[in-house]
Amino acid sequence: MTKRRGKADWLELGLKLLRDEGEQALTLERLCQDMGLTRGSFYHHFQNVAAYRTALLEQWLDTLTEAPIRQSQDAADALEELERLVSDLDHSLDLAFRAWARRSPEVAAAVEVVDARRVSYLTTLHRRTGHAQPVQLAELTYAVFVGAQTLGWVAGRPAFRALFQQVLAGLAVDPARAGV
Repeated sequence: MTKRRGKADWLELGLKLLRDEGEQALTLERLCQDMGLTRGSFYHHFQNVAAYRTALLEQWLDTLTEAPIRQSQDAADALEELERLVSDLDHSLDLAFRAWARRSPEVAAAVEVVDARRVSYLTTLHRRTGHAQPVQLAELTYAVFVGAQTLGWVAGRPAFRALFQQVLAGLAVDPARAGV
């Protein structure tokens, strides 16, 4: 008996192709070939390729942004839990969306939404710690993350987590309280 394929399977394949080969691999022909299914099966789940790409963007937002936020919200130390969750993310996929954004206004807009959501949550966490400048700290924390992700340090360097914790601890010092 063959396993029935659903919308989630199409999205999973698209995310894999995007991560491994870039957005040029996201053609209807390639998707159908790799799924071993017909165009009719694709159109059963998606109105067109544009709707499919929009669904990929929504899946990325949920999987690599909203899910880690949801999972960290109730932790005793939400920032530490978020950091642990983020280190396990698919950073190659995140970078693939950023690369695609350079060529697509729709994807660039989605990246802006993701970045704003991530910074907003970091701001909330830094505000909870009582930092006098939570927005600036959140922006700097996120800039360090994106830079490290781009350099391949987040997943590729075992010592990155310790380094990031040290940087974050240094940044978390409130300049007003430190006499700076």
